[in-house]
Amino acid sequence: MDRMKAALLAALTCLVLMSNYSHAQQPANADAKAVAGAAAGQIADFFSEVGDQIYEDCIFELSQEQIEVQQALILAYIKAGAESSVARRLAVKQIQPPKVSAKCEQIRHLPKVIAPVVPDFQPPVIQKPTVAVVPPSKTVPPPVVVANKKTLPQWDCAPGVDYVTIQLNGYPRKLTGGEICNPFDDVVHEVPPNVQRFRLGYTIRTGRLFIISDDPGVRGQTITWAISGRDVCRNNPDPDCLATRAVGPLPPGEYSFGSDKGPRITWGPKTKRNVAGIYLTKLWNRDKFSPQQTAQILARGNIAIHERLKGEMSEACLGLEPKGWAYVASLIKEMRATGVSVYIDEPYPQVAENPPIVVASSFSLTSLFK
Repeated sequence: MDRMKAALLAALTCLVLMSNYSHAQQPANADAKAVAGAAAGQIADFFSEVGDQIYEDCIFELSQEQIEVQQALILAYIKAGAESSVARRLAVKQIQPPKVSAKCEQIRHLPKVIAPVVPDFQPPVIQKPTVAVVPPSKTVPPPVVVANKKTLPQWDCAPGVDYVTIQLNGYPRKLTGGEICNPFDDVVHEVPPNVQRFRLGYTIRTGRLFIISDDPGVRGQTITWAISGRDVCRNNPDPDCLATRAVGPLPPGEYSFGSDKGPRITWGPKTKRNVAGIYLTKLWNRDKFSPQQTAQILARGNIAIHERLKGEMSEACLGLEPKGWAYVASLIKEMRATGVSVYIDEPYPQVAENPPIVVASSFSLTSLFK
């Protein structure tokens, strides 16, 4: 933080110096040039070192899915009888970017730096000859259809809870107060410090994330909870759901992280947040899948662990609540978590807990007409 403050101060100093000398034909002396140059150097050094961290830690806008949810909410509220202005105001209030740290707020409100002027002269561009590449023919299996599936009862809205139904990418989604029905409470149980190397376990049907270790004292203990899959396929291990890209939960099997040497937590430009990519190395329960389903499952990709934002669900990833993501990300960064094993049903029922589902909601449809 001290280095960050010093560099930001240097940046502001540089801006002031540039402003003071903008009306003069030449700098007053060589010392002023040196000061401005040193400040510019500090800025460059600072952003080269921590620029990626700024982007990783600070989210200033809605994700693409949140934008789509917000727009769909407006239409749903209008359909429910709300005036257009009320519907827009309520949807914007309900779907907002996540709250960022004080450090990120300071960065967010820094004065904008004017981009340097690019000289008119540009070196000639040498055109390289293009060679047409014929891609190898590949037989793509026909897609599996899940349009007739129903959301599992445990993920549906609790009795007495008001909700509106939006349509997103062809699937219905029930939202109460801008949030999906029955999300997980942000519960975190820390792994004992003496357990240094272990695998993460995940149960598709319940959403439980737990410890896989040779130590019987911690084996199967809950860490946190995560959503996997979206809409009708949320935490639904139905083979058709598992075979459906971007809708079904992650398939059962063994997963590895991207690298044990490089950064295991990276910035996902599509999700606009940190993600930990995981890669399927061994598919389990093959006897439950048809050849078509197996082909579709093996063709899936873009599976990761990341934070779930309000209103979102999960495209096959493990979507954790904020505290759960922060803790699991620390386990992955510190290389205590060595991989992920995914099960259809609970492998440790003797220590498993019931999902901490949030069923209450203060959302009221009558508020739309006030």
